[in-house]
Amino acid sequence: MDKFYIDRIAIVGVGLIGGSVASRLKRQHSVGEIIGVGRGQQNLEHALDAGLIDVAVTDVRDALDANMILIAVPVRQVESVLKKIRTGRNEKILVTDVGSTKGDFAKLAREIIPERLGYVVPGHPIAGSEKTGSRAADPELFDDKNVILCPLEETHGEAVSAVKGLWDSCGARVVTMPEAAHDKIFSAVSHLPHVVSYCLVEMMNRRSDASELFDFAAGGFRDFSRIAGSSSEMWTDICRANRTHILEDLEAFIGNLKNIQGLLRSEDFEAIERIFNDASTARNNWASKQ
Repeated sequence: MDKFYIDRIAIVGVGLIGGSVASRLKRQHSVGEIIGVGRGQQNLEHALDAGLIDVAVTDVRDALDANMILIAVPVRQVESVLKKIRTGRNEKILVTDVGSTKGDFAKLAREIIPERLGYVVPGHPIAGSEKTGSRAADPELFDDKNVILCPLEETHGEAVSAVKGLWDSCGARVVTMPEAAHDKIFSAVSHLPHVVSYCLVEMMNRRSDASELFDFAAGGFRDFSRIAGSSSEMWTDICRANRTHILEDLEAFIGNLKNIQGLLRSEDFEAIERIFNDASTARNNWASKQ
């Protein structure tokens, strides 16, 4: 397989994901020039100083001479970015993203850049942390992690191959699936856990004894609450974009909580142990394959 190389890539949003892609491409010598596009001047200046990007601009319209545009901004900003991409003359510029929801991205692409759909490849790397900004960039972030690509019906095969090559170069495992299947799956395994984690921390923070609770919280709480330290803007956007699936999963989860609540009230601890045991077995089976 030929080594991936791209002359010029524009990364819109040089944060954890965008910065990590830039860092890996630089380390692999897989890119000629990286244009960083962002709102925060301080973040862009750090990305320049750290060698993550070669050029910094605040408007994606100043980066439309790139061969590929990687959109790594919160979901709500995607519409504005696509409208600016539409103004470019090169209708064959590759457009891909890293968002946690794919149906909304596909819908916006069809509405805003319908003439460019052959070169649009929605994507989602399954990697990250609660850290944000270019200072969080990690060239090994994607090693052995899944990246989901959700090509449109209109997407050309060579466009998919090029974006796959990008993620292969980052050390990821690339999988393709329809956007509807993606959004249903990740509502359950990613979006719902974030909602639950945020709710637990917020509930504790509202209690009159919150200070004491946080003083004595230890490893279990740290592990469970870690994702509640993620960007609130990003996760509010994800809830908006994948609202229907998240509501369905929340309803099922609340039903399970009410079931355990009823078992506690009736002191049916044997039934509770069976639930816990089934969950423990399922979790350990999953973990052993990671």
